[in-house]
This record gives sequence, C-alpha cells and structure tokens, in this order.
Amino acid sequence: MSRLIWLSVSAATMVMALALIWGVTKGDLWTEGSAILDKPWGLVSLVEIYVGMALFGCWVFWRETSLLRSAAWMVAVALIGNLVSCVYVLLALRAARGDVMRFWLGARAAREE
Repeated sequence: MSRLIWLSVSAATMVMALALIWGVTKGDLWTEGSAILDKPWGLVSLVEIYVGMALFGCWVFWRETSLLRSAAWMVAVALIGNLVSCVYVLLALRAARGDVMRFWLGARAAREE
C-alpha cells in the first residue's frame, strides 16, 4: 500500500512541476492573474487554494519539531505552491518508512506511544 501512495504522490509531484513549468513559460501571471480575479470562480479558486494551504500548514506545524522549519516550509508553499506540498509529503513518506503514525505525527509519533 505504501508503494502505491508513494507512486501516486510522485505522479502528483510531476504533474505539478510540469504544470508550473508550462504556466511560467506560456503565460503571464500578472496579466492573467488579474483577469482571473475579476471573475467569481477565480476568487472561489483563490479561497480554496489558501484554505488548503492553511490546512496543510496546520499539519506541518503539528508534525515538525522546529517552528523555524515549519515556517520555512509554509513560506515555500506560499511562494511556489503545492509542488512544495508534494515534496513535503514525499519526504514525510520516506521518513515514516511505512509507519502511518509517524507519517501523520512526525517526531510526535514517539511521544504519542
């Protein structure tokens, strides 16, 4: 099961990286971004993105022992997007070595036992 999760998250990471590369090379964020925000669904999408980042951030701050490291991860997510979230999940999966509690709780897993 953990191999399937690893492959799924790896695929998501590749999709995110390719989408970001495509967007950066083919689009103009400032022009297109302002046009998107003029539309209701553009605003809904932005709210959805930031709520997702906040939830992800709660998980990162919970499982990391270093406030500085947690903050650095969240700054990276805010600047680069969910590509960073995918990388974080891959690193957490690797560190957990199949232990579900360690994946979700990080260093706190040992204290919860």
